[in-house]
Amino acid sequence: MNYPLKANKCNWRSLEPQRNTFYSEDYIADHYDLYLTTEHITDEHNCTHRYYRLHASQPHNIEMALAYDIKCPCCGSHVLKQVGRCKDFHTLGLYECPVCDRQ
Repeated sequence: MNYPLKANKCNWRSLEPQRNTFYSEDYIADHYDLYLTTEHITDEHNCTHRYYRLHASQPHNIEMALAYDIKCPCCGSHVLKQVGRCKDFHTLGLYECPVCDRQ
């Protein structure tokens, strides 16, 4: 699933995912500055965990990528924490929800 991100008007660092969109990743990449994609990763105990990858249309360095507070697309209330590094200037950190992943 793909989630375009919308910045808070009062705080540009606070990003909220738009959950009710059915756009393709190509469409979102062309029309939004920042967006999340869902990644499911299986650990060594054969448990599958849901993660979110941050993507940017404009190049970001590591400091820029770390500046965002992104709400969880699943619960909508908790802030995601970064658990993986940036792959390149457009494919940024890997995130997880500290609450949803424990359920």
